[in-house]
Amino acid sequence: MLVITIFVFILFASFSEFVLAKTNNNNSELTVEADESLEWFEKEKYYLAKGNVILKKDGVTLKANTIKADYVFENGENILKKIIAKDKVILTKEKTKATGQYMTYDVKEKIAKISGSFQTFSSPSGYVESKKNIIFDDENNKAEAEGNVKIILPNKTVIYADNVKADFETANKSLKKAVAKGNVIIENKAKGRKSKADLGIYNSNDEIIRLTGNVVIINQKSKLSGAKGITNLKTGISNIVGDRENKQRVQGTFSPIKKQNKRDKID
Repeated sequence: MLVITIFVFILFASFSEFVLAKTNNNNSELTVEADESLEWFEKEKYYLAKGNVILKKDGVTLKANTIKADYVFENGENILKKIIAKDKVILTKEKTKATGQYMTYDVKEKIAKISGSFQTFSSPSGYVESKKNIIFDDENNKAEAEGNVKIILPNKTVIYADNVKADFETANKSLKKAVAKGNVIIENKAKGRKSKADLGIYNSNDEIIRLTGNVVIINQKSKLSGAKGITNLKTGISNIVGDRENKQRVQGTFSPIKKQNKRDKID
């Protein structure tokens, strides 16, 4: 195994931003390990590591079978432009972990994209998986997941959707707002609650999910349906509501549920 210790002068300053490890210590050490090779293509301006590659820096570990780093030469030094990791990509930092088949990071734009047939992202604030891609925009504090998205929140609430976009607070990166579109399902089996809609919008300031389009809300005692609805994650109360701004009345139905069989589902 090749074990090469490199100081940040060439590679690390931008890599630290890739893993969102904000630090003023630009002389900290980056360790690169690879089973096959570690090459520098000076004319083409990129570095290439092959074979079970492991990069470590400030508690951050990036693993992949191949990692390529493109750079430009400016003001007498090599400035990293893009990092590309391929095949069995795993990125970890403390209790945060991202996985996928392909990962890119644009240094200037501070945008990381994990793509492939299946990718995940997990942290103490929740779990996300998708079957198309997960994108992190650190500069604008945004993230997006596409393709059969599944999100598990700390309170065991599970959200399914075709597409989910999220905005985060600048100071602590905590979730501020999330928008789920397409085949939205919100479920908490432990509390016997399930909702369906075309669109779901969650705001962390009031912990309320606002639903629109073919809304169905079901709990242990009742089933509601209509054009719009709200689910309060704090109280566990769900309601069908009207649209006062557009002066539209909601036509809904309320039907008590005696007992559901395991086969019963919301269609």
